[in-house]
Amino acid sequence: MVIKRTRIGKSACKKTVYKKTVLKKTVCRQSFGKNGVSKRFRRINSAFRAVAGFNQELLNGVVTNVRYQVEELDLINEYNPATSTFRPKQNGVYSLFASVSFAAATLIPASIGLEIRVNGVPRILDQEDFISTRGMIDAGGIINLEARDRVQVFARVDDKSVEIQSGVATRFEGARIS
Repeated sequence: MVIKRTRIGKSACKKTVYKKTVLKKTVCRQSFGKNGVSKRFRRINSAFRAVAGFNQELLNGVVTNVRYQVEELDLINEYNPATSTFRPKQNGVYSLFASVSFAAATLIPASIGLEIRVNGVPRILDQEDFISTRGMIDAGGIINLEARDRVQVFARVDDKSVEIQSGVATRFEGARIS
C-alpha cells in the first residue's frame, strides 16, 4: 500500500494542508489472445427460456424435433425460435431442462421418450410409460458445452400417437452456471 500526499490550497500562516490518498494495486486475471497480447477475462451471463406456441403431432415410432416457438427470455441472443435450437456463444457448464405436456385420444398404454441432444448426440434422456390420456415428461441435467454446439430437444412415442400441448408446460430452458 502506498500513501500519496497531495497539497491542496495555499499556505496560510506558514501552515500547509495535505490530503492523504491511499493507492491500491488493482489485480485482474488476464488471458492471452491469438497474437500474445493480454486481454481481460470476461464472463458473459447466458440464459434462455422458450415455450411451445402451438400443438404438435407426435406420431407413433417417429423421432420428432419438439418446437418451442415462443421465446420468453434470451440474454445474449443464443436461442433461435425458428429452429428451436440453442447455440451457446462460450464454453462452459450449462444447466438444461426440457418438458413436454401431451394428450392422447385413447386410453392405450404408451412409452414416451424425451432427449436433449448436443450436435445430434443424446446427452440428457428420460423414458416413461403412461396409461392415462394426458401426461407430462421432462428431462434435465448439467452438461459441459462448447461454443457453437447445437442443442435441441427430440421426443418419441411408441404404441400410439399423441399431441404435444402448447403452453408453459411444454418448455425448453437453460443457463450457464460456470
